[in-house]
Amino acid sequence: MFKGLHARLTLIFILAASSILIIAGLIIMYEVHYHFTMFQKDVPEFQSIEPLTHHFEKALLSSVLWTSIGAILLVGIISYFVAKNLSRPMVEMRKAAEKMAKGELQVRVKVLGNHELNDLGTSLNQLAAKLQLQETFRKNMTSDIAHELRTPLATIKSHLEAFEDGVFEPTTARIQSLKTEIEQLISLVQDLEYLTAMESPEFSLNKKSEQLNDIIIKSIDAFSGAFVQKDITLRKELDKDVVLNLDAKRITQVFMNLFSNALRYTPRGGEVLVNTYVDDESVIISIRDTGIGISEEEIKHVFERFYRGEKSRNREHGGSGIGLTIVKRIVEAHEGQIWVNGEYKQGTEMSIKFFR
Repeated sequence: MFKGLHARLTLIFILAASSILIIAGLIIMYEVHYHFTMFQKDVPEFQSIEPLTHHFEKALLSSVLWTSIGAILLVGIISYFVAKNLSRPMVEMRKAAEKMAKGELQVRVKVLGNHELNDLGTSLNQLAAKLQLQETFRKNMTSDIAHELRTPLATIKSHLEAFEDGVFEPTTARIQSLKTEIEQLISLVQDLEYLTAMESPEFSLNKKSEQLNDIIIKSIDAFSGAFVQKDITLRKELDKDVVLNLDAKRITQVFMNLFSNALRYTPRGGEVLVNTYVDDESVIISIRDTGIGISEEEIKHVFERFYRGEKSRNREHGGSGIGLTIVKRIVEAHEGQIWVNGEYKQGTEMSIKFFR
């Protein structure tokens, strides 16, 4: 017993073909009878063989009738199999969509040929793959956030319990340590909020014509004190100034993140160089340090959320792991490009390209 779409398609095909055959059969029978009657009237000498003509007309009409019935049965059989072949992929896609709705994102439909139904199946498979990837990202992000929160919260809890039990005295240094952990938590939450806002459909940039070198110099000045404290030389070699359509606040955040990374990973006595190169079509900004560098394998992952080169994920050296993700989102929102030229143990160069 076939049901649903298969049955409806079969019924539609049978009704359409049967209607055509019945109409055609009735017209043929009418025309045959009409012309036999006219023939008998126009040729009276054939009245003597009227029984013959009557039986011939009857045989012809019967042949048309039985041929029509046979054709309708054949149409029914063909319609059944045609409808089955047409409905099968759609039924499979419906079942796949139902499984996807239940969370079974690994489901896929078979795709054969290149007609429209298979294009729909391909699109459904692509949707399932993207949903599965997003689900993986969601789980990884949840796990990463839990990891990021667990360490500082555990530290704060242990210190408070030690204060409560009288094991530790609440000295200024220990309270400052707790304050540092809390500030890291606040920073992480702010980064997460900012990243979520950037990935929402409502995110937009406040672009205006800006002097690029002015933004770079202001960012360098804001960080110069931190570099001096760590005895790291921060130099700039800027090409001719250009005016670009930028969101100055967001681009400043890009440079601040990159300078922060360079400061974190460059040892005392090192150097960070900022330079620009301008041509007729684009501007390239390079921030190169003499720090620990990045391996070729790690370069593939540095813009991923919560990724850190340190396998131990030490917060003291690794930051929140979101800064470069935010940097990439901002640069791409300006239709720019960002990439890493890394030489492990010899330094790192971050390059940004904006098109004029």
